[in-house]
Amino acid sequence: MCVIIETLNSMFIAPAAKCDLNLSLGDKGLLYSISFLGVVSGSHLWGYLADTRGRKFVTLFSLLSSAVFSFIGSLISLTWLFMVLRFVNGFLIGGSSAIIYAYVGEFHDNKYRAKVVSWISTFIALGNMYLPGLAWLILPEEWSYEISGLNVSFRPWRLLMIVYSLPCLFFAVLVFFLPESPKYLISQGKHQEALAILRKIFSINSGKSEDEFPVSSIIWEETSEVNHEKNEGLLRSMWEQTAPLFRKEYLLRTMMVSMLQFIMFFTTAAVIMWYPTVLNLMSEYGEVVSQSEVTMCKSVMYDQNNKNVNIALNPPENDTVTKLLVSDSCSDTVNESVFLVSLIVGGCYAVCYIFNGTFINIIGAKRLLIGIMIVTTVCGICAQLLHGYTVIQITLGIFLMVATGVGVVNAVVVDLFPTQIRGMALAVSLMFGRFGAVTGSNTGGLIVYNACDYLFYICGAAHIVVIIIVLLMASQKKPTKEKVPA
Repeated sequence: MCVIIETLNSMFIAPAAKCDLNLSLGDKGLLYSISFLGVVSGSHLWGYLADTRGRKFVTLFSLLSSAVFSFIGSLISLTWLFMVLRFVNGFLIGGSSAIIYAYVGEFHDNKYRAKVVSWISTFIALGNMYLPGLAWLILPEEWSYEISGLNVSFRPWRLLMIVYSLPCLFFAVLVFFLPESPKYLISQGKHQEALAILRKIFSINSGKSEDEFPVSSIIWEETSEVNHEKNEGLLRSMWEQTAPLFRKEYLLRTMMVSMLQFIMFFTTAAVIMWYPTVLNLMSEYGEVVSQSEVTMCKSVMYDQNNKNVNIALNPPENDTVTKLLVSDSCSDTVNESVFLVSLIVGGCYAVCYIFNGTFINIIGAKRLLIGIMIVTTVCGICAQLLHGYTVIQITLGIFLMVATGVGVVNAVVVDLFPTQIRGMALAVSLMFGRFGAVTGSNTGGLIVYNACDYLFYICGAAHIVVIIIVLLMASQKKPTKEKVPA
């Protein structure tokens, strides 16, 4: 939830801050993707730290430091410095992005692990609802407070940035009271610490005394994939932690899950960043023609024909309207209809995540993922071919549900890789996913405006690749069981 809030909040911050920060169109495009770049740049390091320093430590540090930099960013008036801080924020929040799946997965057995990992992805939907909900509440306000010492005009968008950082602090407090993953501790040879945590879990779950816990020792039989030497350097240690993912036994799995993440993040980002804009264009086009005649690409073409960029760059002397379009005045009013659309999409995400968590064990992760790909692809192509504002809005919204497949892939990754390299596997695969999001958010607009008729055929072809990979992916091996003699 915190990762979604921190990486996507620019969708609402940028339009409201463009006057205060003098954001050009290029600046806004960079602001939309720079947090993703931060996540990508830090994924490898966080995966290493999670596997060598602990899941809880990385999660806590990530949440707290991200909140601090968000607060600092809310008081910045220099555009370049604001961009740098958003990059650093993305770098920091990336620590909890992948690690949380390994952390929660290691508290559960084979029966519940995939279900629980999928269930916690529901908080992604809550993040997608928190973003527009708070923006709708705060951004329409028009107050301003001058902070002379910082040369900053404190306006609603700055308050919104602070409010967006609060979940990081709130969840950090909750994580503080949780124990470290017992399975991680055992993999590090800390058996007594793991036993102490297991006794406490037993006591809470059963209501019995910790002394009644029937296990006195644990024998770890999972073979080590990593060989660290004493006093080895950071880079050497990171290499030893990463190398097993690209050796013969795990190379194909690593490539497959990384490709799955890249494609799903790419197609989702390519469409979701432009979803409100496309709906707005269709609404404008629907005022000219009958609602039943509206199509997505005709609406885009109509917008291009009526708001030609060349006219804006070279306004005729007597064209008063065009002069107003290119005047020096700055408007940072945010269209409130965007908030409602984003809330509805977030609500649909929640329904899908709940469905995935409920039925992933019944249907199976691979079948569920294939089903998501088929349904979303068909709806995307329908959105491109059908006529009518309402039906296109619905089919486009269903297409965006492809993002819920990421939770299913994460559940697969948790099972595919052993404990000692699981954090790194999640971090690396999601690093490719975030890179896909950067690519999608930067190319989506170009495709929509220059090759609209092919947008969902491109997405459909990418989804066919996902289905092929899933079909070729070997079934997960059951993890080696630990012997726990009484």
